[in-house]
Amino acid sequence: MPKLLLKDLDPRVQKQVAAAEQSLRTNPQYAAEIAQGVLSRHPECVELRRLLRKGQKLALGASAAKGFGKLLGSVTSFAGLMGTSKLVESDPMKAIEAAEKTLAKKPTDIGANKMLAAAAEKLGWYDTAAFAWEEITHSDPKNLSNYLSVGTTYMKDHDYDSALRIMDNALKLFPGNGDLQEMARRASVAKTMNQGKWDEDGDYKNKLRSQEDAIKLQKSDRVVQDADEAAAAAAALETRIAADPENVDLYREAVKNYQAMGDLDKAIDTLKRARQTNIGRADAALEKQENDLSLANMAKKLKEIEDQLAQDPDNAELRTRYETAKEEERVFRLQVFQTLVEKYPNDYGYRYELGVMLLEAGRNDDAIHQLQVAQRNPKNRHAAMLNLARAFINGNKYDMAAEQLQTAKGEIQVMSDVKKEIMYELGIALEKLGREKEAIDEYKVIYMSDSGYKDVSQKINEFYEKKR
Repeated sequence: MPKLLLKDLDPRVQKQVAAAEQSLRTNPQYAAEIAQGVLSRHPECVELRRLLRKGQKLALGASAAKGFGKLLGSVTSFAGLMGTSKLVESDPMKAIEAAEKTLAKKPTDIGANKMLAAAAEKLGWYDTAAFAWEEITHSDPKNLSNYLSVGTTYMKDHDYDSALRIMDNALKLFPGNGDLQEMARRASVAKTMNQGKWDEDGDYKNKLRSQEDAIKLQKSDRVVQDADEAAAAAAALETRIAADPENVDLYREAVKNYQAMGDLDKAIDTLKRARQTNIGRADAALEKQENDLSLANMAKKLKEIEDQLAQDPDNAELRTRYETAKEEERVFRLQVFQTLVEKYPNDYGYRYELGVMLLEAGRNDDAIHQLQVAQRNPKNRHAAMLNLARAFINGNKYDMAAEQLQTAKGEIQVMSDVKKEIMYELGIALEKLGREKEAIDEYKVIYMSDSGYKDVSQKINEFYEKKR
């Protein structure tokens, strides 16, 4: 169900609501009455419900909430919970009305807020459900499950910024909690994936906190061509980071500017600092960006040494530096993917990358294990099967390699580059098994499609020379 925002209501109603908001402190009862009246006609508008609750809390005052209201709230909570599930299922609107009657007496009532959350979710009003769960966290701040419920509901509402905000607050109360960190990671990944769709939604600026933030983000997304401008922006962002060290978005903007300056060392250092924040520790996107930039930085430095070596090929010192840098890059890449596989064992793409690196490093048995699991990913399945067969060949398991390659070959209908490679390796395995005729049959098929592929032409010519 599409959301109903306050800005979508009749302008005359908006003026009423604005007047109610202004009178919250001077006449909260009036504000609550206005909000209640409009909410009765537009119950799906969470902004009205927030205004109503503010008015109710202020009108009742702290003494009512902590004194008689607390006793009444405990009774109504128990009574409400007894029939919550059945009423929510049969008539969620009536359940919301029942919850609001209790909340009018005690706005912090946990049972009534749970009924409101369940009924709102039943109707698809996830923003209202999340609001109810947030109210519960204020009443019961030491209950970890409440924060997870808020986060889960915001995720259903695709409000990833709010989910991250809640996880950030919760992690301050429950530092290092794995469930909170995992939800923060999921919200961060979802936010990253969703950012590319902002322009399609037609509501770009409303997804941001303010028009000022929208302008800043638009500027930060442009390619900064002036290194001085990027340096000035980065310096300003560092000042803001010092004042607000938990704001991950500031680190992201700083990284963009350091990249625009070409200073990958500072960009990587900034990402490391970002990943020390409460949200950053569980942010998979930040982790991936740090790994990607670190590998790119190592590749850049390796290329610089390679270019110097090309100009001075007899320089023994440069040669040593090049070989050392190359080995460091290989070891670092291997460590990165080993860590990623340990953290995300069900990401078969990481499994494939690690398997290939292990194969290149001559660690056949380790490579076989990773590549066997990597086959589960349709995207890398045939490449994983091909490399798995190579590992079998390296281990003299030619029959197992041939069987693997026959399966992969049968799954690919067109003569693609991957299929050529699979058939070529199949030919090699068959040759090792002494099945020369079958091997030549594989090479012939490749030859008919691409006579210049590797050494198939030579293999076929040698075969026919023997037959003369």
